[in-house]
Amino acid sequence: MASPAISTLILSSSLGAVITSLTMSPLDVIKVRSQVVAEQVVGAAPKGKKPSVVVHNGLQTCLVPRPDKCQITNSLLISGRNIVRTEGIGGLYRGLAATLVQSIPNVILYYSCYDKLRSWGREEDGEGVEGPLKYIGSSALLAGGAARVVSTSIVSPLELVRTRQMNSSVPTSMVAEFKSIVEVGGVSGLWRGARVTLARDVPFSAVYWVVVEGVRDNDAVKEFGKDSWGGKFMTSLMSGAAGGVVASLISTPMDVVKTRQQVSLSLNGSSNPGIIAMMGNIYEKEGMGGLWRGNSARLARVVPSCAIMLGCFEGFKILLG
Repeated sequence: MASPAISTLILSSSLGAVITSLTMSPLDVIKVRSQVVAEQVVGAAPKGKKPSVVVHNGLQTCLVPRPDKCQITNSLLISGRNIVRTEGIGGLYRGLAATLVQSIPNVILYYSCYDKLRSWGREEDGEGVEGPLKYIGSSALLAGGAARVVSTSIVSPLELVRTRQMNSSVPTSMVAEFKSIVEVGGVSGLWRGARVTLARDVPFSAVYWVVVEGVRDNDAVKEFGKDSWGGKFMTSLMSGAAGGVVASLISTPMDVVKTRQQVSLSLNGSSNPGIIAMMGNIYEKEGMGGLWRGNSARLARVVPSCAIMLGCFEGFKILLG
């Protein structure tokens, strides 16, 4: 099956990103406002830095300025009700614009690259499947990993600049931040933190797409989704959720390391320990459980966001194609 036009892929992935964020962001805003853990993880900001919180908008982890109002309660329902009562519905989407600016370019590159690479590697026609990656597992594995490398490598400098901007007490331009980073760390400084991001996201992406394509290639699933748009949408939801579960379970330790490095970098700007060193530090201080801290919460947000994003992407591809 030929890949859709690039304009269709861009529009489909953009619409999917917006819908996923609109659906998932309120849950993370409530979590940030209601849990003391958020403050304990971030800690006190040094002079000249704004306190920040780690937010996941359903697409990726981002750092945004800490809200002025952080109500401490163990009930997400009560916290959500308090936010709506004091700030209106808009309070549930605090920081959404900032996270979308970081996320949408990454999502466009990632999904467009995957679709094009998979179609190139696995050409389907009426007589069978040909191409250098004709087996569905190998095409998904390599296309998924390569797509994440491309998107992260291109977007990582922009994310670093925006993180520094949001955590600076003095307004700065993107150009000024780029110059500052290059002056201190050279051109390679623009990709600071990208290594741990790739170490987490490339395996996640490869495993995710292998599971997704494996589910979609199942005869029963193909039969269910072959005759209607709704059927195809539902199979995408199911395969996205299944891929999210498996990939999340495998990549949680790297997600813990990534989050802690991102927070540390935003607060003090200094170099972080390497991936292995930080994992060793976490294990020494917190045991094996420390490497899986937040796994349940991560599953709760990653699984539905993967399902919604893939369902919207594939659904809009059909409608716009």
